[in-house]
Amino acid sequence: MKLMMLKGAFTVIGIMTVLSVSAGEQIDRTVEANPKGYVEIEHVNGQAEIQGWDKPQVQVKGTLGEQTERFVFERRGNEVLIKVKVKNSRKHSSRWNQDDEDQLVIFVPRQSRLNYTAVNADVLLSDVKGGVSAETVNGDIKAKQLAGRLRLESVNGDINASELQGDVAIQTVNGDIRSSSTQGSEDRYETVNGDVNAESSSEEVRATTVNGDVKLMMQTVKYAKLETVNGELKIALALAEGGELNATSVGGEIDLNFREGVSALFDIRAHAGGKITNRLTPDTVQKEKYGPSSWLATSTGQGQGKVSVSTVNGRVSISKD
Repeated sequence: MKLMMLKGAFTVIGIMTVLSVSAGEQIDRTVEANPKGYVEIEHVNGQAEIQGWDKPQVQVKGTLGEQTERFVFERRGNEVLIKVKVKNSRKHSSRWNQDDEDQLVIFVPRQSRLNYTAVNADVLLSDVKGGVSAETVNGDIKAKQLAGRLRLESVNGDINASELQGDVAIQTVNGDIRSSSTQGSEDRYETVNGDVNAESSSEEVRATTVNGDVKLMMQTVKYAKLETVNGELKIALALAEGGELNATSVGGEIDLNFREGVSALFDIRAHAGGKITNRLTPDTVQKEKYGPSSWLATSTGQGQGKVSVSTVNGRVSISKD
């Protein structure tokens, strides 16, 4: 019994020793994983490429940066943890040189649920179908062929995404968002100073910006909520039968272009000097006798859907193909 206990103890120590590596070291490690389990990656600085594959394993290859204190790679039940620890004095610094950067290539089971966080790192994500959450502070995110519940967030980086399926949310503060071929239940795009350029086949779409411009090309939409403060919203879509669209701005411009055959009631209001342009129906814009407000009440088809637009002093334009 004592021999078995000692053997088990040495086995654990051996695993922990193997998983502790030195700064600047080349790594090539593999651990068995649940094909539908969780993969948690905590990164600080450098480059990471994360790909899904058919094997029930997680593999890490690449080079660690010179500031690395410890590299953790272990399985804990249903989860595989990958963690790069750096010296505390450099952890939150934006002044990194090339020798400080990790260069990692990570393979995970395709149906994994992936969670990735980083401070000063760029990441490429591809072919993961169990859901992905990725957050960076000063790094770009590139994502393609992802599925499930998807959350992509960056403070100062750009996000480029394509071929996404599922519940999609993409958010930046100062970075731009580019997204194409998105198909799922709901898309959310949020930015403060960055621009959004997206193509979506999802039935529900939400877009919010403060100073950035948003350009959306959507297919048949059941529900859309669009908000801007000073940025521009340029939207092209087909409104589903009984669909609803709400758009608001303060000083920003809203341009809505509907595909042929739209059937909806339109309620458009400019409250303090905004301008409304109607290229969709023959109805004319009405103006307050005393004051700067104006409005447009019109309809197309059988009026099955609903379009509500409000601006303070921005411009609103509605048109059709």
